[in-house]
Amino acid sequence: MRPGSGARPESRTRPGPRSQWPDGPRRRGARRSRWRRWLAAVLAGAAALVTIGALRPAPADGVGALTLVALRDVAAGEVVSADDVELVNRPGSERPATALTAPEAAVGRTAAGPIAAREVLTPERLVGGDLLAGQPSDHVALSVPVVDASSVGVRPGNRVDLYATGSGARVASDVVVLAVHDSGQTTGLGVAAPPRLTLALGPPQAAEVARGLGALEAGQSLVLAIRHPAAPGQ
Repeated sequence: MRPGSGARPESRTRPGPRSQWPDGPRRRGARRSRWRRWLAAVLAGAAALVTIGALRPAPADGVGALTLVALRDVAAGEVVSADDVELVNRPGSERPATALTAPEAAVGRTAAGPIAAREVLTPERLVGGDLLAGQPSDHVALSVPVVDASSVGVRPGNRVDLYATGSGARVASDVVVLAVHDSGQTTGLGVAAPPRLTLALGPPQAAEVARGLGALEAGQSLVLAIRHPAAPGQ
C-alpha cells in the first residue's frame, strides 16, 4: 500500500525460538522411537515369561504342590512299585512337610506299615530294602507309634516289648528295633507326628501288632519296654 494512504502497514509474524514448539516433528519422532523401544522390551519380557512357564512341568491336577500318593492299598512289608504311586497336587494344608515329590523316592522301597490308597507317602512310611538285612526272610518291617521313644533311650538293634496304652495288653514280645523316628516333625495339618519305631516282625507278630494298632483309639500309642540284652526270649 502506498505511503500516505492512512492504512497501517501489513504486519508480519516472525517465528519465535524453537522452544516455543516443544512438540515439533523431530521431538515427536524421538518420542515415538522411545515408545517403540519400550514396547519391544515389554513384549520381549512377556515372551520370556511365557516360554519359562511352558517349559516348567505343569502340576498334575489343579493348584498345589506336587505330592506322591499311593494308588492302591499297600500291605506292610510289600515293596512299592511304579504302578503303586502317582503324583498329584495337594495344598499345603493337606500334605505333611516331609511328603515325597518324586516316584523314584518310593519305588523299590518297602512299606513300613499298611498304606491306604490315596495316602501321602513320606520317608517315615517306607524303609530301604537293606533295613531287614540279617533278619529272617519271612520278617517284615512295620512302623508303629510309641510313647516317647527317646526318653527310654531306645536304639536300633534293641529288643523291646510293646503294650497297648488303652488295655495294657502286650501286643509284641521280644522284637528287634530297626529304626527310631523321634517326634517333632509336623504334618501339613499342623499336628506334631508321634514318635515311631520300625520293627522287624515275623508273620504272627505282625498280625498281633496290627490287631493291637486297630484297637487303639484316636491319639493313643503303644508303650515300649526295652529288654535286657543278655536275656532275649524271656
